[in-house]
Amino acid sequence: MKVLIIDDDELIRMTCCNILKKAGYDTLEAENGNLGVSLFKSERPDLTVTDMLMPDKEGLETISEIRAINPTAKIIAISGGGRTKNMSFLQLAKQIGADCVLKKPFKPSDLLTAAKGLLNT
Repeated sequence: MKVLIIDDDELIRMTCCNILKKAGYDTLEAENGNLGVSLFKSERPDLTVTDMLMPDKEGLETISEIRAINPTAKIIAISGGGRTKNMSFLQLAKQIGADCVLKKPFKPSDLLTAAKGLLNT
């Protein structure tokens, strides 16, 4: 199973990738929504994990574009709410198509439980 991690924070990407690789998943990384959508088109991952607050293309737009490409894509939205700690982005993400949302910081087990649940592995 292939998982795409889209987050502008390198440490978050690296941490998510390490958690998922240890569980046996292949991972891809993108540092913004533009690159993430491009990788989604070319690599067709089984699951996408995307941050909400990013430069270039934020998470809501990223989710919408992924849904337009593949309406059945599995998507986890993650956010720490930025400087204002505004968590309404996660509610909006759920409304526009995220299958699951995780509030940063989350435990490795939370990410794995969400991934396994969506991928039925």
